Amino acid sequence: MTRAGAEPERGSAVVEMAVLGSAVFAVLVQLVVVFGTAQRAALATSAAAREAARVVVVSDSGPEAGMRARLAVATAERNHGLEPGSLRISVAGTPARARTVRVTVRTSVPILRIPFLGRVGPAVLPVEATQVMRVDPYRSIG
Repeated sequence: MTRAGAEPERGSAVVEMAVLGSAVFAVLVQLVVVFGTAQRAALATSAAAREAARVVVVSDSGPEAGMRARLAVATAERNHGLEPGSLRISVAGTPARARTVRVTVRTSVPILRIPFLGRVGPAVLPVEATQVMRVDPYRSIG
């Protein structure tokens, strides 16, 4: 029963619920995707830092250590499905007896991504992993 002069609003609650429900569902799906991408980046940076520190510590010279560390990072990128060059590495310390080497690997994860369009806006989540290793004090370095 409707009042005089008023339009019937039958079915408007269903339409509103469908629109709002779709919007909420889209936001939840986006959050799941962002958390998954952030977790993948965290695993990749951790693996890259650990492996790069290991190869720097066992390398025979500084130039060889740098080359092997970059190769280890590229391998971690490929193994974790990241784009080439998305991980950035920095090495502090020298591979000398009983010294420590600190390797830091960084990347950033876009917060908002639209399928087939890519990243939207400047908002990114920085992800970083650091690994510190000590060179064997009894190792002979050539």
